[in-house]
Amino acid sequence: MPGKDLLVGIDIGGTTVKAALISLQGEILSQTAVRTEHMTTEEEIAKVAHAIGSVAGDDIDRVRDVGLAIPGVVSPDDRLIQAPNIALDLPGLMEELKNVFPGAGVWPINDANAAALGELWKGAGTGTSSLVFVTLGTGVGAGVVVDGKIVVGIDGMAGELGHFNVEPDGRQCNCGLKGCLEMYASSRGLVYLYKKHCEEQGVEPVPLEHEAHALPIFEAARKGDAPANAAVADMATYLARALAGVAVTVNPGAFVIGGGMSGAFDLFGPLLREEFVARVMPAGRGTPIVPATLGNDAGALGAAYQALTKGSVDLP
Repeated sequence: MPGKDLLVGIDIGGTTVKAALISLQGEILSQTAVRTEHMTTEEEIAKVAHAIGSVAGDDIDRVRDVGLAIPGVVSPDDRLIQAPNIALDLPGLMEELKNVFPGAGVWPINDANAAALGELWKGAGTGTSSLVFVTLGTGVGAGVVVDGKIVVGIDGMAGELGHFNVEPDGRQCNCGLKGCLEMYASSRGLVYLYKKHCEEQGVEPVPLEHEAHALPIFEAARKGDAPANAAVADMATYLARALAGVAVTVNPGAFVIGGGMSGAFDLFGPLLREEFVARVMPAGRGTPIVPATLGNDAGALGAAYQALTKGSVDLP
């Protein structure tokens, strides 16, 4: 189809929808953001879809495929199975986006999977065909890429690394299980570990604004605070247990660490590498563990890459 030479990558968050106009080579040409909390009524969906359309400007007819990154479980047949943090009518939004971008295909994908593809295409994973992207924030998620393709699983559950069991009969997780990685390696998990060490050592914790406020703990660790350093070390150990299990299952070319907590990778990264090497079989000890490089652009780029590979565009 002549003239159809652009992609749109959309990254849906809890309160903001970000969109980018992207070339087939992965260059971001323009970006926009729309504040929204609900996308369930026709009016809400139309407002968001047309705001997204503005990212293409006069080139809207050149958009061939649209990728849609969603914070939820997306099935292999593009159904939204579960999205606890957003209110979204996915079929309605997809239909409206097809109206906004005439002739374009619309391809949904889980947001962690999208970030994984983004890092594979234009980020820290460039040069490898297989990687595991781990996002550390208020929760823990992952995207698994094998031979350039996302591993989704039968029910879209592949990559739910936050619910990898790292502590038998450990802390109660919101998923209903106990001892999940998310309870120890997320920002909430780090706060828990820090307060636990403060109590054990009889030390008053540094001020924290909420139960997921990890930044002051990293800052305290940099200053030599003993409970903070112990908590960061514990976090690295729990994460290493999970990565070692993934390594012998997938054998990726690299682990890429992203999310809000990756800003402290220089602090916990060496500990994570040490603990990983101690727990994985010898053949996997050389697997790189590196920080993500795309930041907030990873989701939109990965969604666009998903559209590129699932749509009818030839890979450049």
